Amino acid sequence: MESLEIAKKILITNLQLGDHGLQEDTPVAGEFPQFNSLSIAGIIASIEDELGCEVEDEEITVEIFETVGTLATFIESKTG
Repeated sequence: MESLEIAKKILITNLQLGDHGLQEDTPVAGEFPQFNSLSIAGIIASIEDELGCEVEDEEITVEIFETVGTLATFIESKTG
């Protein structure tokens, strides 16, 4: 599965968005009221489960969550 599709799936699941029509340039941080520290933990756990990888605490930055595309880029970096 492509990293953008993985990012969309993870966000839809963790933020309980339903059919939101997420695009690569859709903002994440500050856009959804349910986006908070608990949802960030869930998103990171979902990435780890989906990819079978480990995300270190120091890798988690606000830049990852700027848009759906920046989250997809981070996911792509973890598939290498």
